[in-house]
Amino acid sequence: MSPGKTDTILLVDDDVHVLEMLEVLFNDNYSTITAKSGKEAIEITRRHDAIAVVVMDIKMPEIDGITAAREIRAIRPDITVVFHTGYPGDYDQDTIDREEKPFDYILKGEPVAKLIRSVRNAVESYHLKKDNKILLAHAESNFGLIGRTESMREVYRLINKVAPTNSKIMIFGETGTGKELVARAIHNHSLRKDKKLAIFNCNHRAPDLVESELFGHVKGAFTGAIGDRMGLFEYADGGTIFLDEIGDLDMTTQAKLLRVLETGEYQAVGSPMARTTDIRLLCATHKDLAEMVEQDKFRRDLYYRLKGIQILVPPLRERKEDIPLLVEKFKDRLTIEQGLLPKRFDSSAMSAFIDHDWPGNVRELLDTVESLIVLIDSDIVLREDVLTYLNNGPSNVSEDTVVDLTLAGQMKRCMRQSIIEALSANKGNISAAARQLGVDRSNLRKRIIDLKIDLG
Repeated sequence: MSPGKTDTILLVDDDVHVLEMLEVLFNDNYSTITAKSGKEAIEITRRHDAIAVVVMDIKMPEIDGITAAREIRAIRPDITVVFHTGYPGDYDQDTIDREEKPFDYILKGEPVAKLIRSVRNAVESYHLKKDNKILLAHAESNFGLIGRTESMREVYRLINKVAPTNSKIMIFGETGTGKELVARAIHNHSLRKDKKLAIFNCNHRAPDLVESELFGHVKGAFTGAIGDRMGLFEYADGGTIFLDEIGDLDMTTQAKLLRVLETGEYQAVGSPMARTTDIRLLCATHKDLAEMVEQDKFRRDLYYRLKGIQILVPPLRERKEDIPLLVEKFKDRLTIEQGLLPKRFDSSAMSAFIDHDWPGNVRELLDTVESLIVLIDSDIVLREDVLTYLNNGPSNVSEDTVVDLTLAGQMKRCMRQSIIEALSANKGNISAAARQLGVDRSNLRKRIIDLKIDLG
């Protein structure tokens, strides 16, 4: 093995002269290890965890290259294999490509440049797969985000790039896609991570309430202001503020927000005194702000101040390949964190998940998985269970609904009755009822609203 080389390739051939030629060919650019048989190649793979590419002869005694490649990939699935053979007639290349899926298939009689190029590309492919694997694991453990599609990998890459900066970020995405998770990830990996993160949803809030929440107020500023109140710009000074649904801010509050961004100054409601703050602003919306600017519904100067770097979180219907992974992760998390009995979603149930359009995105998927785990008595969740729940979700339930004798109807009535009994047993305390039912408090509150349960 040559010292100082960063990438290691394993050269496998039962012909020592071919091995010597391959070593000369690749030794200048790679660390090389040689093996004279498939068996030896397998043993070397078990001992060395840094092999990027295997250049493998096919026709060898005892264990041929195809069998050896299967064993090697079972040990190290990330290794890339290039078959290098002089006996194409003994093996059908189309069958090998279809069943073994090697990175490439090079005949020994072909130009050496083709083999060099193939190995170079194979090494690059190995690093790409390795980097993606690290990126995905990092995204889940550090960002709380799950997904392997290219659109989600782009989100992860942008988070990694922008988090250490002080740039303003605009996060676009539909409701339930995970915009808040992206904001939390950016803050938690920023230079302000040891300071406060304040989160405020501007959606459907009265202007006076929004101003009070953001800037604070002093005693007597308005009826009911019985004392001074700290606003988010004071609370998060030195840290980060995330304003969700920024497109819902009224024009007056937009002007005051612009002042903060331009000067770092603001005034508490009812106070003439200017205060200063140092915050990083992250914003999110599902609206087209550029169009709102043209319609005079959003300030142009504020729009350009906020625009900054844009991150688009894709809707779930555009990354359906991630649904099986999300379902399994949610299932495992709910089973462990909430002590729910483990369930298995069979392939037909998974197909039902994939076929659905998920207008509520990842949030709706999580709620559906949790509900099915709680409500289905069987250890296996089937397609019929998923379809029944999706077609007759809790949002369709009301006290005066005609009695529904379907499985979904019985499930909803059972859920409603269980919640009512838990609330009654805990004297209306939602937190205590959630603990008794083994569900998250926020999810229980949502179900109480959906099922129109009277807390009075």
